[in-house]
Amino acid sequence: MCLNCGCMRAHDTMGKPEVNITYEVVKRAADANGMTVPATLAVIATTATKDRRYHPAEYLAKPTAEATRLDDDGGPTVTPVAASA
Repeated sequence: MCLNCGCMRAHDTMGKPEVNITYEVVKRAADANGMTVPATLAVIATTATKDRRYHPAEYLAKPTAEATRLDDDGGPTVTPVAASA
């Protein structure tokens, strides 16, 4: 579930395939839309950037262990990014 938690295991659902995003999920979406995985990931990032402008509250980091959890499991340190107007 590396694609959404930072564990760097892109093919591991961590036992929760219904909620965690794996490479295989992105690959299926890419194939269904006639796109490559890199293009699909780029569209996801671009869409999130655009959507952040219209729904900034949805992108605010929650004051929980959400970000600090990544420091404990070997994944990268995540610094929340402020929404741009």
